[in-house]
Amino acid sequence: MPAVALSRSDPFLLPLLWVLMASAMLVESDTYRYATLALVALSMIRFRDDVRLVSRDWLAWFCWLWAAYAAMRFVIGMTVHDVRGTSEWLYIFPLFFPALGVALYKTRQYVFPAAIVLIAAGAVGLLASIDWAALRSGERVFPLFHNNPIHAAIGCGMLLVTSICWMLHVVETRRYDGWRLAAVLGMGFLTVLLSGIGILGAQSKGVWLALGPVAGFMSLAIVAFYGRRLALAVLAVLLVAMLGIIVAQEDTRRVAGPTIEAAGELFSFGTEHVDPRDAMRRAVENPDTPQSMRERLMLWTNALDTVESSPWFGWGNLWQDRWRQGTYQDTNHQLLHNGYLEILVRHGLFGTLVLAIFILVSVRRIYVARRQGIISASLMLYLYSLSLFFFITIATNSNNRLALGESYFLLAGAAVFAISLAMRGERTKPADIAQAD
Repeated sequence: MPAVALSRSDPFLLPLLWVLMASAMLVESDTYRYATLALVALSMIRFRDDVRLVSRDWLAWFCWLWAAYAAMRFVIGMTVHDVRGTSEWLYIFPLFFPALGVALYKTRQYVFPAAIVLIAAGAVGLLASIDWAALRSGERVFPLFHNNPIHAAIGCGMLLVTSICWMLHVVETRRYDGWRLAAVLGMGFLTVLLSGIGILGAQSKGVWLALGPVAGFMSLAIVAFYGRRLALAVLAVLLVAMLGIIVAQEDTRRVAGPTIEAAGELFSFGTEHVDPRDAMRRAVENPDTPQSMRERLMLWTNALDTVESSPWFGWGNLWQDRWRQGTYQDTNHQLLHNGYLEILVRHGLFGTLVLAIFILVSVRRIYVARRQGIISASLMLYLYSLSLFFFITIATNSNNRLALGESYFLLAGAAVFAISLAMRGERTKPADIAQAD
């Protein structure tokens, strides 16, 4: 269905706003926040009818009520206890999901050009930022433009998934043919290849761990959705990936080997104890445990101590004071390196339940939209695959507090409401128009 055009500047301005919304994949900055405000303002000014329409959706009220609850806890923490916490206001972001979804739905014809710009910029950025000499010598590299290599690896992983699904979308929708199709697919393959190199060079074990199940899920889904047409291409990609692992196995073993061994011992000991903190303390005291893993276990032990003292609703802004009373009081980090614990210490099981409900409803709506032919298989695969990658990575990093995580949640939440509006529009369309479509 065609979306609306607002002015002569739309073909430039609107794709730019969507590129800025997703730019955290490439550059770690707060630019996406300003783009969010601009797009929300666009909805409130130009698309008021659609904002009123989305307000009839119970999921919109679900987001607004949660945002009001999180804002109330934040204000109480500041005014009553004089404690600001750290990044507590990020949990108010669902306030923007419905209006941002309206903007995405009404300007959807500009998303594909934005994706072209983003993927091309990603390829150029990777070519410019990867230190090839350091990569050949086995040193850690910093692909793209992030504050540390772990963030860079996550950005590369998100760009890799985006590029693969973008190519599938081009093939599925038959947007191009001839030399244009070859050029588009060539650029996509280049970005995928460079993203994979960036992930390998950044040496983030959490991202390596996430890519395994994501690659398996995407491979099975591609074969299921597209049949034999792309089965051989999937097998070729898997073969290249296996060859890459074989070539880099020495560096991979050197970087991840000690952590894998320590994690195996931790799991083995943990299965024998009811309280996982016993196994975590034992691993902390083990001199063979890698330092990065030891630091995470100390943080997680303190976080579990904090959650245990207020499991249902968490500590809000006060979580840091309680967290410093945990087992390891000499830790100075404010990032818990686990996105789920970040939620639990602040909002407890209640906050986790709210997130789970939104995820389950989103998965269901995306599936129904695909089954009804409202969205393409490639779009469903993209939303599922990117989400799977993200939710695996936050098990070992606080990515939900990064620009990458914030922009992901905003875009993913907007996509759910945009798809919901498309489904509503299809249901209310007159029969003669539906047949014409």
